[in-house]
Amino acid sequence: MRSRLNGKIVLLTGVCLVFVAGWVMGQQSARNEKTIIHSVAWTAKAGTSDATLADFERATAQFVKGVPGLQRAWVGKLRQPLKVGDNTHTHGLIFEFSDIQSREAYSKHPSRPAWIEGFGEVRSGRPVVYDVIGE
Repeated sequence: MRSRLNGKIVLLTGVCLVFVAGWVMGQQSARNEKTIIHSVAWTAKAGTSDATLADFERATAQFVKGVPGLQRAWVGKLRQPLKVGDNTHTHGLIFEFSDIQSREAYSKHPSRPAWIEGFGEVRSGRPVVYDVIGE
């Protein structure tokens, strides 16, 4: 009888630990991030092939590796086109920076002009650009 009770106590303790661990992880994922998000909505040039866009994505991944504080990048089609004034944007680019200093340094990074030139080869018109500062 006593070993059965001990088994139930061990089981209950394990269940409680799993619950508390899940709760703690949920609390951590619900917090606001402190990173800086640099967002660009843009339109692909007419006739740009999937291969050319894939090349741009690869170049962006390489660019991210070379810029200190630039943590991640997303490049892709928007779920639905974004209309701003007379322009309709079809694609998006997101950069995540560790802090505002990294975001500012990115603008002056020596490899940025070559990357911007490649970006100019796949997009048309003026993009919509904004930053979100995590607080």
